[in-house]
Amino acid sequence: RAIVRQEFEPYFQQIVRLDTGAVLGFESLLRWNHPERGVLTPDQFLAIAEASGSLEVIDWQMFDLTCAAVSRLVRPGQYVNLNFSPRHFRDKHMDQRLLSLLRDHGVSPSQVRIEVTEGTLIENSDQVAEIIDRLNQAGVLTSLDDFGTGYSSLGYLHRFHLHAVKIDRSFVTPLKPGGGGASEAVVRAIMALANSQGLDVIAEGVETVTQ
Repeated sequence: RAIVRQEFEPYFQQIVRLDTGAVLGFESLLRWNHPERGVLTPDQFLAIAEASGSLEVIDWQMFDLTCAAVSRLVRPGQYVNLNFSPRHFRDKHMDQRLLSLLRDHGVSPSQVRIEVTEGTLIENSDQVAEIIDRLNQAGVLTSLDDFGTGYSSLGYLHRFHLHAVKIDRSFVTPLKPGGGGASEAVVRAIMALANSQGLDVIAEGVETVTQ
């Protein structure tokens, strides 16, 4: 019923440049505006949506709503990140579907980026690489989400045409005044690696000035 009533909504989280405070873009986050229970986060309904086979429909409804919001949300030079799961890449023409959606809303490919996890790159990796390459050629860049939590992330930096890596919040949350600790060492290593590869770095879950 929520799909028919269009109760799913995108919430936009700012992506901020730390040295200047400038807003570079936004990540589109899925929320369910439930008529009785209020705003629900994905952990409260994703498992049911996936089990019922509804998740992909919800995702594309979200992508559509996000693209519709770009004209009022995104300023010149800014962008919006969309989260794509492995199931989307099972369609070898997924990139054409996304680019068609952008055209329908008058959105430039440079205004949209996609995020994928390591799980996406593992499943049918050849087809995924081809789709990412075609999107890159069209102007849609790709970020690797949850970097540092998988088993083979380093190899993916070479094989896939990636633009940025996102440091998982599990490494960001423990950062404390005074520095030190395993998390800071991992964060520094990821930043050094990304910089050597010419990749942007995004830290998830920054809540304090120290972080």
